[in-house]
Amino acid sequence: MTPWHVVLGYAGLIPFIGLPLLMVWGSAHFPQAAFWLISYAALIFSFLGGVQWMATLKAEDQKNSTFKQIMSVSVMLWAWLWLIVPQIDWFILAGLSFWALWIYEYFAMNQAYPKTFIQMRRNLSLVAGVSLMSAGLL
Repeated sequence: MTPWHVVLGYAGLIPFIGLPLLMVWGSAHFPQAAFWLISYAALIFSFLGGVQWMATLKAEDQKNSTFKQIMSVSVMLWAWLWLIVPQIDWFILAGLSFWALWIYEYFAMNQAYPKTFIQMRRNLSLVAGVSLMSAGLL
């Protein structure tokens, strides 16, 4: 993992931090901040499914590769639901989903991911999850 992976990974938290603040302090001027946040979360969650998909292409352990490929696509479809079913307030479920995905990756993808990536993902998922769950409580 290069320093740019780290910088860009943490930069990806800017919307997770800024948009809930807009929801609290700028709701009169930015009523769409909640939609922007869940949309960004769905985009990032789908991206994480793509990361899993890519890791299965290089998987040494082909025995569990099919399950991991199905999981990677399921992650993307789950995030898509956040956008196409607006009747549900997805923030709490989305926050929990980021944490659950990290736990899955920690145990199932630890051979495919560099240790530093797993550690960074833990930190990013923690902040994303707290952000989304906080937004759900607003």
